[in-house]
Amino acid sequence: MKSTDTRKWRPDDPRRLRMAEKRAEILRAARPILLRDGLGGTTLDRLAAEGKISKMTLYRHFPSKAALFEGLVTGMCERMREGLENAPLTDIQKPASERLADELRVFTSALIEPDRLALYRLLVADGWRFPDLSRVFDQSGMRIIRRRIAELLESGGIRAENSGQVSAEVVALALGEGYQRAILGIVEEGDGEAFAQQIKAAVTHGFRQKG
Repeated sequence: MKSTDTRKWRPDDPRRLRMAEKRAEILRAARPILLRDGLGGTTLDRLAAEGKISKMTLYRHFPSKAALFEGLVTGMCERMREGLENAPLTDIQKPASERLADELRVFTSALIEPDRLALYRLLVADGWRFPDLSRVFDQSGMRIIRRRIAELLESGGIRAENSGQVSAEVVALALGEGYQRAILGIVEEGDGEAFAQQIKAAVTHGFRQKG
């Protein structure tokens, strides 16, 4: 019987590529179900039935629900990291305060996208069982945002030794109650204006820290 251990296959082996494609296909099918029902509300058997995946194929790639959860979170975090790192920089010709406001608008909009909110809720509910995955989420989202904001603050006169702390404060102010309502699934008229006011307050706070 031939081994199915992918570690023994060359990177360009067609079998490895087929395995990767099938794994990605399973994760695509599992994603809406797991984000909707959470780890506790999902079983591999029900996921196989609803996602139209054969049980044999599912268990071959993900022998446990924890393995599937890890694969889903890691993949979503990787895509989030790439999106945030590759987000276009704001116009260098603008004043630093306007550039900071532009950056905060981009990131707050990204963080309240439905799938990212669902992922955050999933990690809040079940991430304590997987502390490494919670760290991956933080490194794929908030740390990247804070780093970019810190660099922008420094370009506007904030000292490098202070920029990390100020950046964290700016991000917290920009997200504010609007983000908390979004996490809870509460939609209120005027939420867009609420974020605009939070971002304005965050920019004012950020550049008040010069000196």
